[in-house]
Amino acid sequence: MSGAAGDALFTTRSLTPLLLDKVLTLFVMPVGVACIAGALALAVAARGLRRGAVGLIAFTTVWLWAWSTPFVAGCVTRPLVERYPPRPAVELPAADAIVLLAGPDAERVRHSARLYHAGKAPLIIVTGGLVWDGPALSEARVLQRQLRALGVPDHALLIEDDSRNTRQNALFTAELAATLGIEHVLLVTSAWHMPRAAAAFGRTALHVIAAAPSRRIRGTPSIFQALPNAPALSASTAALREYLGLVVYRLRGWT
Repeated sequence: MSGAAGDALFTTRSLTPLLLDKVLTLFVMPVGVACIAGALALAVAARGLRRGAVGLIAFTTVWLWAWSTPFVAGCVTRPLVERYPPRPAVELPAADAIVLLAGPDAERVRHSARLYHAGKAPLIIVTGGLVWDGPALSEARVLQRQLRALGVPDHALLIEDDSRNTRQNALFTAELAATLGIEHVLLVTSAWHMPRAAAAFGRTALHVIAAAPSRRIRGTPSIFQALPNAPALSASTAALREYLGLVVYRLRGWT
């Protein structure tokens, strides 16, 4: 979908979750590709094509092994992270507000609280709605509770919980900020997500200063760089999702 209809799909608050994009993304990630290859191997084996089935199984094994190694994970995540290197709170300028994008990385919440307590901004705008329809709290409301636990008072927290992707985070936050006269913001999200987030917010009227949190990386001895592990697979998957998102956002004119 493209043009006005496509823009409406990603900007209207009342529409159902963006299920199609979420599901389709899964099938081009390492585990998704491995599942498809495994299913094809079963189908080929059922037809008696043993050599083809063995080839698909071998491909699946090598494919998952590669994306699960610290070496490959480092290669694909490093270019994203290095575009907006983390800076200590003392080096960041003051702003009208801190904008915290909801996500699974707890460090971004702690970083937002540190910036607030350092006097970098009087407000934190937390943006993130429900990914799927349901009775659960929005992502922004969950982070609101975490920020309270870190000593951020309620009067310093503003919630935007209609957005369901980075594009909507930017648009809906900019709308809220405009009603309050907010122009300069410190943008907080994971370092690997910052390139797409900063580009999306850069299309709004907000003046954005990237404020990615520090990444605590445990060094992996060289002898283990080629051995697979779950954190490396997770990092590779997150990086690939960001590269795909950057391409899609660029094609749609959102960055």
